[in-house]
Formats: sequence, C-alpha cells, structure tokens
Amino acid sequence: MIIAGPCAAESRSQVLASAIMAKERGVEIVRASLWKPRTRPEFDGVQEAGISWLEEVTQLGLTPATEVLNESNAEQVVNRIAGGLGKDVLIWIGSRNQNHLIQRHIGEIAKGERHVKVLIKNQPWPDLSHWLGIVDHVVNGSGDSSQIILCHRGFSPGTNGLRNNPDFEMAMQVKAETGLPMLIDPSHMGGTREKVLDVIKQAQEFNINGVGFDGLMIEVHPNPEEAWTDKLQQLSWDQFDQAVRI
Repeated sequence: MIIAGPCAAESRSQVLASAIMAKERGVEIVRASLWKPRTRPEFDGVQEAGISWLEEVTQLGLTPATEVLNESNAEQVVNRIAGGLGKDVLIWIGSRNQNHLIQRHIGEIAKGERHVKVLIKNQPWPDLSHWLGIVDHVVNGSGDSSQIILCHRGFSPGTNGLRNNPDFEMAMQVKAETGLPMLIDPSHMGGTREKVLDVIKQAQEFNINGVGFDGLMIEVHPNPEEAWTDKLQQLSWDQFDQAVRI
C-alpha cells in the first residue's frame, strides 16, 4: 500500500496536481491534510474549505486521505465523501492526538461505513503498551478491526540527524499482536529529503522472519521548495520515482 501526496492541502490546484501525478504512477491513495496540528501558532490547514478538493480527488478514481483532529473533522469528511458521494476515504489519527475519548469517537464515526478506513499513527514516545492501547480504543469504537491500518512514524526525540527515531522491531511487535497491516512514514522519521530516502531504503530491506512493513505513507509535493509546511522532508515526484517501488 502506498499513500503519497503533500503534507498539507494548500490549494485546489496543488491537490489536484498531486492527485494526477499520483494516478500516473499507480498510487491509489492521495494524502493531503486539511487540518494540521502545529507546535506554535502558524498555518494550521485550510480546514473544511478543502473537503471539496478531496471530493474532486474521488472523481479521478482515487482515495483521498487526511488527518482529523477531532470528531467534528471526522464527521465532516466521512459524511461528505463516504456518505454523500459513496466514495472511499481514509482518515487518520496523528501522533499528537492522545485523547482516548477522541480516538474512540473517531472509531465510532467510522463504524459501519464500508467506504471508510482509519489509519492510526503511534504516539510520540516509545511505549508498546500505549501504542496497543490506542489501537484498542479505536477498535472499541468502530467494532471492526478490518477498517484499521497502522503506521509507524518514529519516536521523539530523533538522533543522528533524524527527526524521529524508528523502532522497526516494536512496529513488528504491534503488527503481530494486533494482526493489522503496518505502514511506515519515512517523512516524519527523516525530516530531510536525504534522510527520508535513507529510511525508505532501510524499510524496504527490513524484515523479521520474512515479515516486514506493508507499505509507505510518504509526503510528496509538486514543488517541495514552495511547500507551506515541512518543506525539508517532502520529496518531489521525481525523487519518489527513484525511491519507491510500486
């Protein structure tokens, strides 16, 4: 599974250009976050104004993916894309979202929606029990683990030039204990394009007894140097072509 696209949705033209470039490469799920959690007050996403852009992505035969910060975000996206259009959509719970009630309620919003997948990223600190607990809360809300996908985005603080440190072994333990697919997010591990490419290579080569990651969730921008968020870690589509095997 490959999920690729810009860190944040910035404009209709940027989202649609990304979707077209993804489709040309056989990428079926396009990420573009409408809501962005930020460390300090700054651009935090186009928010609900961008849902119509995601609706247009579905018209290209692709599945849009976006982070949701709370139940209201999730309801708006699910109601308009899965409910209103009857199209597939992926929503994800980011690493900073550690309110168990919100996690559970997002699972409840996805419950029974066959067009909805919920992706869960790990928390910022390394703790196996906490990571498994997040999964339990979401599954408790949705009642259907088949809707759930997991994603390892590393743990803070990063060392050796990385933004966040990977723990491939812990990720495989979570995958084994939950029985759920596990993607890797090299963008938030790497922090710079050079490091992102290194993490992709490591992830592609990694396996324990023949078991490894089930795909990538990666930030790719039509023009990374002009990105509004995380521009240092977003690949160009040419760099994506060189690094990712589909």
